[in-house]
Amino acid sequence: MHRAVPNEADVQASQSQAGQQARIPREDEDPGRAGYRFTPSEERARASRSEGGDQVDSRGPDGGARLPRSARIRQTDEIRALLDRGKRKRTRHLDVFLATSPAPFSRLGVVVAKHGNGSVERNRLKRRVREIARRSVLPTLAERGLAVDLLVRTRREAYGARFAVLEGELREAVEALCSDAS
Repeated sequence: MHRAVPNEADVQASQSQAGQQARIPREDEDPGRAGYRFTPSEERARASRSEGGDQVDSRGPDGGARLPRSARIRQTDEIRALLDRGKRKRTRHLDVFLATSPAPFSRLGVVVAKHGNGSVERNRLKRRVREIARRSVLPTLAERGLAVDLLVRTRREAYGARFAVLEGELREAVEALCSDAS
């Protein structure tokens, strides 16, 4: 059977066309799409994550910060134990549980019940609580040298709360629980 071999002229023509029509991604474009070229720092971050399997730093591929895996409480038995042994502080929108951590640093768990809302609203609320804890609560605990497990359980009313209200309530609850523990 004879295979068709491409003509050299065809190859050169396709290469020159590819060079002339180079595609430049827009700033709001998804970096995962074909044709996107990563910057050298993004390439290093991707390579280090793929080699070790662990998250090396708290920067995502898009340059945004994220909560490190080691600082997350996700397993059901850890959450149940924290609900049982942790000190609780109730606010209008949140139930906050605090207990000493077995790890040498503070960790965060978030529980958001559906309460008749869809996945979009539920995920938005989870992201808000996680971001509040990542930006303000966990760094404050680290500055004080506290290694605690923090579990935030949202209440039905939290779906209608503004970001600033949730942030204020969470900070006040953690402050009250930390002062009670001292």
